[in-house]
Amino acid sequence: MKKIFIILITGSTLATGTLRAQDSLRRVMTLQEVFHLTETANPSLKVAEAGVAVARQKTEVAKLQQLPGLNASLGAGYIGNPILIDRSFSNTTHLTMPHFANSFALQASQLIFKGNAVKNNIAAASLQEQLAELSLQKSTQDMKLLSAGNYFDLYKLYNQRQVYHDNIVLAGERLKNIRRMHAEGMVTRNDVIRNELLLSNLQLAENVIGNNINILNKQLTTALSLPDELLIHPDTTMLHKQPKIETLRYYQALALGHQPDIKMAAKSTEIAEAGVKITKADRLPSLSAYAGNNLTRPVTSVSPALDAYSNGWQAGLTLSFNIASIYTAPKHIKQAQLQVAQLREAETERIQQAGVSVNAAYVKHNEAITQWHTLEQNMRLADENYRIIEKKYLNQLALAVDLLDATNAKLDAELQYTNAEINILFTYYQLLKTTGQL
Repeated sequence: MKKIFIILITGSTLATGTLRAQDSLRRVMTLQEVFHLTETANPSLKVAEAGVAVARQKTEVAKLQQLPGLNASLGAGYIGNPILIDRSFSNTTHLTMPHFANSFALQASQLIFKGNAVKNNIAAASLQEQLAELSLQKSTQDMKLLSAGNYFDLYKLYNQRQVYHDNIVLAGERLKNIRRMHAEGMVTRNDVIRNELLLSNLQLAENVIGNNINILNKQLTTALSLPDELLIHPDTTMLHKQPKIETLRYYQALALGHQPDIKMAAKSTEIAEAGVKITKADRLPSLSAYAGNNLTRPVTSVSPALDAYSNGWQAGLTLSFNIASIYTAPKHIKQAQLQVAQLREAETERIQQAGVSVNAAYVKHNEAITQWHTLEQNMRLADENYRIIEKKYLNQLALAVDLLDATNAKLDAELQYTNAEINILFTYYQLLKTTGQL
C-alpha cells in the first residue's frame, strides 16, 4: 500500500511538472517584441551587420594611405675570396677579404601630391561604409515586414481555427437534432449523411489549420532565434488600437526623406562621383619625399676590402608621371562620367517608384478599412440568414441543401470578417515600410 502511495505521489508530481512545462512553452508576444527580436536576433540581419563591419574596416584601411611608408631590412651572409683574372685568362691572383657581411637599411617615404587621390579613396571607402549601413537598414525593414506578415498570418490562423471550432460545435448540435428527427421519421437518411459530411469537412479543415499554425510558428521562431518548441500567440489587444492615418501627401514626403532605397541610390551616385575624381588623378604627376640610411660591412669599394662598416644616408624628392595616361585617362574618365549619369537616372527612377509604391500601399490600406465595414455587415446578414433557414428546416419548411448553403455562407462570412481587421493593421505596416519608417 505504501509503494502504491509513493507511485501515485510521484506520478502526480511529474504530471504537474509536465503541465507547467507546457504552459511555459506558450508565450503571448506583442508585435513590438517581434520587431525588437527581428532587429537583434534575426540570422539574416547578422550577415548584413557583418557586412557593415567589413565596410567600416575598409575605411580604416584606406586612411592608412595618409601615413608614411617605412621599410627596414637586415641582411647577413658569407663572402668568398675574389679571384683576379687577366684579359687573356692566363694569370690569376687570389685575394683575401673579410668573409662575414651584414647590412642594415632604413627607408621612409611620404606621398606629397597625387591629385587628392588618397583623400578621394578615403571618401569613397567612407561612402561605401554608409551604403552598407543603408543596406542594413533596408534589410531590417524587409525582415521586420516579413516577421509582421508571419505574425499576422499566425493571428489569422488562430482566428480561423476558433471559427471552425465554433462551427464544429454548432454542427455537432445540429447533427444531434437531425438524427433525432430522422429517428422520428421527419427527415431522410440523406439529410443525416449531408450533415455528417459537413462536420467531417469542418474537422478536417480545423486539422489543416493546426498544421499551418505549426509551420508558421516554426518560421517565426527561426526568424527570431527562439526555441523551436515555443508556441507564439499574438497579442489580441492590438486590434483595439487602430492607427491614425495621415494624408497621402504626408507619406509621399516621408518616403522621399527616409526610404532606404532612395538613400542608397543617392549614395551610389556619390560613390560614382568620387570615382570620377579618383580617375582624373591618374593623369596627374605623383610627388613623393623619401629619406633613408644604409649601414653595410665590409667596405668593398676599395682594394683591398676593409673589414669595417660603411654608413650612408640620403633624402630627396621623387616626381613620376605615367605618360600612357595622356591617352588612356580620358577614356576612363568618360566611362566614370557615364556611370554617374546612369546612376542619376536610376536615382530619379527610384524616387518615382517610391511614389508609386506609397500610393499603392495607401490605397490598399483604405481598401482594407472599407472591406472591414462591408464584411462586418455581411457577417451579420449571413448569421441572420442561417438562423432563419435553420428554424425553417427544423420546422420542415426548408430543404437540407438550403441549410448547408446557409451554413457555408455563415462560415465564409465569419472567416472573412475575423481577418479583415488584421488586414487593416498589416496594410498599415506595409505603408510604413514604403516610407522607410517600419
